[in-house]
Formats: sequence, C-alpha cells, structure tokens
Amino acid sequence: MKTLDEIRNKIDQIDAQMRVLFEQRMDCIQAVAEYKYNNNGNIFDQSREEKMLQKNLEQLKNKNYDKEYERFLEEILISSKDYQKDYIQKKETLKRGE
Repeated sequence: MKTLDEIRNKIDQIDAQMRVLFEQRMDCIQAVAEYKYNNNGNIFDQSREEKMLQKNLEQLKNKNYDKEYERFLEEILISSKDYQKDYIQKKETLKRGE
C-alpha cells in the first residue's frame, strides 16, 4: 500500500502534466478566438459544446467519475468562453484606439 506522501507526489506529477496540457489547450482557444474575431464568429456554440461533452463522457473509462468529469469539462468550457470574450474585447479596444 502506498503512503499518503507517495500518492500526493503522484498527484503533483499529474498536475504538472495537466498544466502543460492546459497551456496547449489555451493556445488553441486563443487561436479560436482570433479566428472568431476575424470572421465575426459567435463565442458560444451550443451544438459544439454538447458534442464535446457527450464524446468525452462516452470515452470516460471509469463511469464512477461521470458527474465530476462532466463538471470538470463544463468548467473548462466556461473558462474557454470567458477567455475568448476577453481576448476579443481587448482586440476591439485596440482597434478603436482606446
């Protein structure tokens, strides 16, 4: 049986991997925001979000984590939309010369 410190060290390692993946995902979110800014796209795409949630929940191996994983994904979506909104607002502000 692993000690609490060993388990926490493993969690720290996973958090480090998640941080790298988070930054990669946010780089993509910024590219999406740039595309939407240049093409007058909507930030919110309900169909895309529903498909993303469904696909990821279906692929979850341990179904005991369904509820928590769905909440995790929803928070990612909220964060992504907030970032896109802020990014586009900053671009608009710069464009107006404010």
